[in-house]
Amino acid sequence: MKRFEIPVDKDLVIQSWKLESAAELFQLTDKNRKQLQGWLVWVPETKGEEDSRKFIQRCLKEYEEQTGLELGIWYKDKLIGCIGLHDINKNSRRASIGYWLAAEYQGKGIMTKAVRNLINFGFKKLDLNRIGLGAGKENLKSRAIAERLGFTQEGTLRKYEFIDGRFVDHVVYSILQEEWKG
Repeated sequence: MKRFEIPVDKDLVIQSWKLESAAELFQLTDKNRKQLQGWLVWVPETKGEEDSRKFIQRCLKEYEEQTGLELGIWYKDKLIGCIGLHDINKNSRRASIGYWLAAEYQGKGIMTKAVRNLINFGFKKLDLNRIGLGAGKENLKSRAIAERLGFTQEGTLRKYEFIDGRFVDHVVYSILQEEWKG
């Protein structure tokens, strides 16, 4: 399969996975386990490189089936996070977006740029009408990206997920193609 990429700037690119990235992805996940585990339900189940390989295989399958677009975020040729459009529904022209970034790269505007570029791609190339986003109520960094980019807060799903030994409320956002200022 041809590698898919969205250039963001001279140092930053978001691109499709290759199986050879499994070790690098696991190392990044493991290094950031403590910060990720509070917000992402899959982190405790990611125990080794094979788990990251299975994730990449699932991503490649979703890409081929056009039901998902899961990508890695590379900064100066180093993997620093993940971003993706999930549950792509071509009939209803909608998807949801998710993302995470290594702690050492947060607060530099990297994720905002990556999210902006993926949303542009979703609206312009995939002709989506709606992109949704859910974030833990206390996950202020993820929520700030949605708000910075003009998403509308639609509500709160109470005790939506059981993560890291507690129930987490999710704040739900969306943005429509007609609202997007890219």
